[in-house]
Amino acid sequence: MAYQRTQAQKLLTAAELALFDAGRTSEIGKLSKPELRSKLERSRKLRDKYRDLYRRQRLAIRNVSGSKVGTKGNANHRTQEKEQILAESVARFEARLAKIENQEDREFEKAQKAASSKVPAVKMLKK
Repeated sequence: MAYQRTQAQKLLTAAELALFDAGRTSEIGKLSKPELRSKLERSRKLRDKYRDLYRRQRLAIRNVSGSKVGTKGNANHRTQEKEQILAESVARFEARLAKIENQEDREFEKAQKAASSKVPAVKMLKK
């Protein structure tokens, strides 16, 4: 499920929301390759942070509630949603970066092919 900005705004901090906004369709196309890599790295770190926090909270709930799965109650539902939102951002950044790299590879191969297929301009003349 793709999260909307209004849903994300209720859960994320201002810095996280800025990262979410940068991953939206209208904004992600404006980012350069280094900016994409930076935002991808930050998104991964935040996703991993919330994934680990969710696991720790689930274990704590398991000990308190006696539930083997640790899903009794919605105490850590917000943390799980944050992790999902950031996982979506990571996927969008990775897809855009892969698209840019594929485009660069095609341009490089095209340039290589053009350079190798050129015929020397100087012809030897017989007298």
